[in-house]
Amino acid sequence: MSIDVRPMKPEEAEAVAKMVHGLAVHIGTDFVPALTGEKLRAAADLIDVVVADDGGRLIGACLGLMTFSTWRGAPGLYVVDLFVLPEARGRNVGLDLLRCSARRFAARGAQFIKLEVDETNTGAERFYARLGFNKKAEDRLHILEQDRFKQFVGGNT
Repeated sequence: MSIDVRPMKPEEAEAVAKMVHGLAVHIGTDFVPALTGEKLRAAADLIDVVVADDGGRLIGACLGLMTFSTWRGAPGLYVVDLFVLPEARGRNVGLDLLRCSARRFAARGAQFIKLEVDETNTGAERFYARLGFNKKAEDRLHILEQDRFKQFVGGNT
């Protein structure tokens, strides 16, 4: 049976959220993702999700956002998460998901892809390197988490 890579249906949001939780387990983080199907559906205007459907069973997902690079002067795809169930790996599912997402964003003007890889996820590092992604070691991720964000917005810092 062939794998159908397509946009997520709203009723599949819970399964996709479960995959994101599986990604956290896969990389061995203690951080528990707060994503739920309800939150994913509520963010439908912000995030584009494509899934890999193997005969009615979701085996992978790619979650992407439109971004803009001032350095490139161009819009691009920011991959938030890309995950394939362990038993489905080695079948080009991740490649198909990423390519489908890239095509969807290219139709909206995207000219590049940007993403982050957890330092412990060596399989993902190899996957992206094979595809020609350049690792930007000079970039450092900085995050103002939700509680500190609220303080910042409120002028309490």
